[in-house]
Amino acid sequence: MNTSYEKERLKKTTIVYLVVMVLIVVLILLAVQDTQVKTVAVILVLLVGAAAIIVQWLLLGKKGDATKMQEPVKPVQSAPQAEKPAQKASSPVPPKQEKKEEVSTQTGSQCEIAGVYHCSEHPDKTVTMEEGKRFPPCRGDDKGHSATWVLES
Repeated sequence: MNTSYEKERLKKTTIVYLVVMVLIVVLILLAVQDTQVKTVAVILVLLVGAAAIIVQWLLLGKKGDATKMQEPVKPVQSAPQAEKPAQKASSPVPPKQEKKEEVSTQTGSQCEIAGVYHCSEHPDKTVTMEEGKRFPPCRGDDKGHSATWVLES
């Protein structure tokens, strides 16, 4: 649940639950004459409403994280860089420029070149990837974060 849209949606839904709970409590207070029934009904409404809000925050929060991970992330490497090997065959490139070209990609994108990748923020964190597999989040801060993965040479 990282996007502001998801957070806003969660806040709005919580406010709707709270307004509905208040309306039901007011209706119970106006319609029911017996004090004991009124008290039990209000307590039940508050408990059910609180449970609904908690479940909403847990489920929608996790749903937001899951959809974020399922969305395809475009690699950092652009298409013109992929065509450079064909250019190398026709015109020689100085060795210094070859070293500057590095393959990097984002968490969630599919691996196009198999090998060992390291996190750009935590160079000590590495993953061995196969073609077609999706890049995982980096666990460099003892919690997952979206990372730029760089192919080691």
